[in-house]
Amino acid sequence: MRTIRLGRTELIVTKNAFGALPIQRLSMDQAAALLKKAYDLGVRFFDTAHAYTDSEEKIGLAFENVPRQSVVLATKSGALDPAVLRKEVEMSLAHMKTDYIDILQLHNPAFVPQEDHPAYQELLKLKAEGKIRHIGLTNHQLKNAVEAVNSGLYETIQFP
Repeated sequence: MRTIRLGRTELIVTKNAFGALPIQRLSMDQAAALLKKAYDLGVRFFDTAHAYTDSEEKIGLAFENVPRQSVVLATKSGALDPAVLRKEVEMSLAHMKTDYIDILQLHNPAFVPQEDHPAYQELLKLKAEGKIRHIGLTNHQLKNAVEAVNSGLYETIQFP
């Protein structure tokens, strides 16, 4: 599979990623089998969100015996309150059975949090603690996505 450097990170990922939203509809065993099949076929980048019901747990089950450095795990949080954001990151770590998240993305905020915003400051703390490696943002509004890129604060931007 072809690989690319992802955003402003040093991560080299497969050009085709696995978006985990649909695995909510599968049983734990079906989802784990599908995720393992994708991995066996060469997919190494898996994207989910804390809000995708049990998808993080399914990822944790699928990859609990896979060398952690062989997969890139991205997840999202819609929380802008620092305490809630930290709690969601801690839950995501536990669900995915990992000690770090490769990319934590703020999920479709109505505005682009700048460096002085409490949520962004919390992301910097989580990064310094090694719980997340990179800070990203998802957005469905072109204006916000462009603002995030121009801010230089986000290492990845996910835009539909």
